[in-house]
Amino acid sequence: VFECGLMHRTLDSENPSYSRYRWWRAPEIALCERYTGDKIDIWSTGCIMAELILLRPIFRGTSIFDQLNTIFDIIGTPDLTILNDICMPNATAYISRLPPKTKKDYNVLFGFKYDPVTKTMTSGVSPEGTSREINHLHLFKVLTGIDFLDCLLTFDHRTRPTAEEALSHPFLKTFHDPMDEPTKEFLVDEHQAKVYSTAEWKCKSFE
Repeated sequence: VFECGLMHRTLDSENPSYSRYRWWRAPEIALCERYTGDKIDIWSTGCIMAELILLRPIFRGTSIFDQLNTIFDIIGTPDLTILNDICMPNATAYISRLPPKTKKDYNVLFGFKYDPVTKTMTSGVSPEGTSREINHLHLFKVLTGIDFLDCLLTFDHRTRPTAEEALSHPFLKTFHDPMDEPTKEFLVDEHQAKVYSTAEWKCKSFE
């Protein structure tokens, strides 16, 4: 997730460094006054998963305002109650002035896409099987994969899954092993508010 934008050639000649990161940033970074919790990484993971399916970044805004419009084009305009609960007042006022948008059909957006000439699959959550049994298996993978992606791209960070919850989703059942997924407790930096000289900081870094 970290520095995902560095993997892309810049398409923004005016401000390349910023555009590399905007597309994968959770909306609360721009809309909420203080919140920058760990669920921003869950949103970024959803953006990356969508990109692997679509073969292009899903939210390619040209500015912070266009980025929000691009997000709402896909997930729909959030409910005003949610906006009032988690967004800064001026952000809520701005979004309220936008034309309301409905959520895209994720089954259409992320479902199988085929080349019209070769009839081969070009994108989608999972390749199509050749027998009824395999088709049913892959249909389950597709449906659970789309539901998983829908969870990751939840606008309200309060209801977006944690890393532990996401790993427990049926889509990851084959790979999920709670015994091999240690969770790090929140790190408290005891030196954060301290004032040290350069020499003292160097000594502390080796302790």
